[in-house]
Amino acid sequence: MSDRQNAINTITSFLKDENKRILLVRGYDNDAKLNAIISCLNREFNKGIIRTSSMADISTQIYFAFKEKYLPDKVKSTTNYRLGRMTVNISSYATKTRTNLRGDEYTFTLYHPVQTVLDDPKRYTEFLKDLNKSESSKIILSTTNEWSIREWDIEKHVDEVFFYSVENDNPEIMSNLRNNGAIQ
Repeated sequence: MSDRQNAINTITSFLKDENKRILLVRGYDNDAKLNAIISCLNREFNKGIIRTSSMADISTQIYFAFKEKYLPDKVKSTTNYRLGRMTVNISSYATKTRTNLRGDEYTFTLYHPVQTVLDDPKRYTEFLKDLNKSESSKIILSTTNEWSIREWDIEKHVDEVFFYSVENDNPEIMSNLRNNGAIQ
């Protein structure tokens, strides 16, 4: 089984599990990770919320994940966007935006990326408060720059952790990270 198929199976299983609400998706291939997450959400949900640390970067991150321009260069928290068959609202969890939707039982919330708050105690506390206020039925946290994260306390606040391995699908990433000393 490919790494991608394993990720899709794991994420889909989480989305269908009524006893689990929060999933942390770790791994080194940021584009593949985001692609798998959004693809699975697109199969299960009609609407959702993407909470990001950088409104300026989210359009580019989704473009790199899908190699298709789904979003305009500049996204606004006051606008809903079509992403596949879903309608999504995008807002920042790092800044105070006017529209901070909390979701409901029919929505998901994707926090992407989350690494910028994990090693900053003040921001991390605020992030946990934001996370706990979400009323979405499913919440997925996605990391980037995984090798830079030193503190993994977030794993205590989620129902499941999945590491998206790329050993089979993209061994070049693993080789580059090892050669650069980013990982062992």
